[in-house]
Amino acid sequence: MSPQVPCIFGLLFLFFGCSQEGSTADTPVAPDAPAPSAATAEKQAATKKQDPAIPGAPTFERDGVTAQIANWDQLQEFIAGQDGKIVVVDLWSSWCEPCLREFPHLVALQKKYPENVVCVSFNLNYDGSKDSPPESSSDELMEFFTKHNADIVNLISSTPDEDLYQKLNLAAIPAAYVYGTDGKLQKRFDNETLAYGQEGFNYEEHITPYIKDLLEQSQKPTE
Repeated sequence: MSPQVPCIFGLLFLFFGCSQEGSTADTPVAPDAPAPSAATAEKQAATKKQDPAIPGAPTFERDGVTAQIANWDQLQEFIAGQDGKIVVVDLWSSWCEPCLREFPHLVALQKKYPENVVCVSFNLNYDGSKDSPPESSSDELMEFFTKHNADIVNLISSTPDEDLYQKLNLAAIPAAYVYGTDGKLQKRFDNETLAYGQEGFNYEEHITPYIKDLLEQSQKPTE
């Protein structure tokens, strides 16, 4: 064998060996996907689609906020299923100025106690007119809900407002019903008397402190 042959094989081995090693070194490695920021994670959680409060009820959805058409009895069934949680039901209408003023505080209450409280807005725009069924105000209401990021249980009453007032023995709105962790009605806030002054009840001074007290009582160890 010519003495040059081993040299040629050696050169080829070095050439291909370096080429392969160089190719491995130069191969780009896909970087790991960046972890979502806290703000992104919070936004994703806020827009995550939740199960409807009232199964089978007409449902409207916009920008992650939902609303359903339901009656008072359906609402009571929903409340009965919230075992261990306090439920706050706010009766309101888009023509009621005090209602509109307090609505953001209802949403804030839900954010304050997301694990222990369920906040429900129960709209009474429907007056029983055949020309204006409950769903006729859905666009107006969904715009309002999304404006306030109302990630709560939003219900539109399918019962005419006057019929519901009579059923509940309620003179007027605003009104708020607070149900305890056992599903039983604990207190009704209304302005039928001057118990809360000329301005009436509000969340900051009356409802939110009341909820705080209920939660503290429910968390006390039983003797």
